[in-house]
Amino acid sequence: MTFLPLVPVMVFSTVVTGWFNLSEFLPVPLAVLAGAAWGAGIGLLGLRLRAVSWLEEVVVSLGAVGSAFAGCGGLMAILLLNGAMDSASLTGETLESTFLPSIPYYIAVNSILELVVIPLLIVLCRRRVPVLAAAALYFLMRVWTYLAFVPARMGWAESDHSAQVLTPAERHQAAQDLMLDDPRWIMLLVMFGLLLVPVRAGSHHGSAGLPAGKPAPA
Repeated sequence: MTFLPLVPVMVFSTVVTGWFNLSEFLPVPLAVLAGAAWGAGIGLLGLRLRAVSWLEEVVVSLGAVGSAFAGCGGLMAILLLNGAMDSASLTGETLESTFLPSIPYYIAVNSILELVVIPLLIVLCRRRVPVLAAAALYFLMRVWTYLAFVPARMGWAESDHSAQVLTPAERHQAAQDLMLDDPRWIMLLVMFGLLLVPVRAGSHHGSAGLPAGKPAPA
């Protein structure tokens, strides 16, 4: 058993899980250590489960579903917020109530991807270039998210918002703080497309292995 695949998994978990997430609750050195430990643990689990023939396709499919949920959810949130900005009677409270419900959605989807799916993809699919490209794209996107989007958006959400109609200047500032030109949904849908390649390849491979004259199961 080679332990080389543990290296990128530990890097991913150290940065994303440890530095960016756990450091909110723990001292940075301890958070980074905990992130690395999680990466090592989930990576070792993946190595042990490599013999399970169906697991790789399941994890790839989960990655595709998760990236689609995150990408489409991000696009929908941007459309809703931009639509709200067009309202002449928009208040800060209304804009806040439009934005806040999206936060638990993103936390749920990205937590599953960050903690389980992406680390397992790296370990189980280390010879599949589209999958590794999708994992690398997700890593870059999450780093960008935590460095740029989280501080700006959470800073706006935590500030006070009145029931008064927003002035043009306040609308402009809110649009900047909420980053309504957010392109990350495109990156997530590219990731979805990359993960569809092995999913479709696995489907065709399974169908090709059927005896002649027997249709593929529905």
